[in-house]
Amino acid sequence: MKILILDGSPSGDATGVRIAGNLVDLLAASGHQAEHVVLRDKTIANCNGCFQCWLKTPGICAIDDDNRDLVAKYIQSDIAIALTPLTFGAFSPELKKFADHLIQTISPFFCKVNGETHHRQRYERYPGFISIGWLQGPDDTQERIFRHLFYRNTINFYTEKDACGILYSTMGDQKIRENLNELLHKAVSGKNGSSRQPPPVPEFRASASVQGPVRSATLLVGSPRMVKSTSGALGGYIAERLAESGVRTDTFQLYKVSGNPDRTRAMLESIDKTDLVILAFPLYIDSIPAPVLSVMRTIKDHRNNIALQGRLVAIANCGFIESQHNENALASCAVFAKESEFSWMGSVSIGGGEGLVHGKPLRELGGPAIPYKKNLDLVAAALAMGKPVPEEARKQLAKPFTPGWIYRAIGSMGWKKEARKNGIVQQLSARPYRKVPA
Repeated sequence: MKILILDGSPSGDATGVRIAGNLVDLLAASGHQAEHVVLRDKTIANCNGCFQCWLKTPGICAIDDDNRDLVAKYIQSDIAIALTPLTFGAFSPELKKFADHLIQTISPFFCKVNGETHHRQRYERYPGFISIGWLQGPDDTQERIFRHLFYRNTINFYTEKDACGILYSTMGDQKIRENLNELLHKAVSGKNGSSRQPPPVPEFRASASVQGPVRSATLLVGSPRMVKSTSGALGGYIAERLAESGVRTDTFQLYKVSGNPDRTRAMLESIDKTDLVILAFPLYIDSIPAPVLSVMRTIKDHRNNIALQGRLVAIANCGFIESQHNENALASCAVFAKESEFSWMGSVSIGGGEGLVHGKPLRELGGPAIPYKKNLDLVAAALAMGKPVPEEARKQLAKPFTPGWIYRAIGSMGWKKEARKNGIVQQLSARPYRKVPA
């Protein structure tokens, strides 16, 4: 069996080294053909959300780096094994940077799965998937988020053989090998039914106490489209409303911050002094985009070294019309708030964000955007007074702005229209990395 190990451990992770070493030895002893890829050593740029892998070079990322070769190996494998330390219940930034590029393996066209909108298959078959995470010790909240993310991944990447496991740094090598062997057996045999049962996402209550009015706010925009993004429009609208209440606001584009020491320093200094942090981002591969996860990890490490107060609210939008797709990512944001010693002020979840906002300033939009602006006004007013996101406003913002079948139909027509402009409509379903039978 051909197995691809996607190692998302960061440099210096001793637990990751032990797990990967035991896994490689186990696979070799079992006679499998395995390739161990340490992702931090590869040249992989961040996904820039351009959709060219759908609309200009179907099935191939516009960025010519190691991601193309790895995606080909992924599609041609029998099983892909993801190794990662749990990062706020999600993948590590090292693993997520590659995972974000897996968008090229699916079709832009929509379909309905389990009552929800998802993307159609591009390939007739996909590899089995084993997701292995680790922690210092048991953490029920992060483990539930990780297993729910795994469940989401199995739906969107059409896996038929899969397994999910969580290991601890305190485990000895023998215990690690036993767990790895069990996970491999489940995936190979196809007898692991847990992936088909959606585990619940942990619920997080926002801070109930009023902490005094907000005098300053820092907006963190986590979209590669930056000022022209839907995330920028949603977060920017909240920031504008806060400014009208006399709140000083500052904005940072996280795709520019990530990997840039000067901008990282400026962002951290702003967060140190602010009363409220607003984190706005799009959903990428069922979770938070890799550069955003990386910045979140940096913020946590910085704040763990100093005693600071602060508040955090998160705004997530996804390309599917149902807002519940954002639940996993927002749960990770709540864990991030706790680990970084922010007071959790709640979240806003919006489905079909691109179809609703188109990246335009929200104040310029009418029609279906009007009730969203009304409820975002309520959110901004509450935050300005030091109160959490109002529950009723959160529920209203989570409602779809159009029926799912209309969204799916119009969306598919839109993809075809763009592809026709580019002269590649006949190639939309191309399978460039399809495994050729021997």
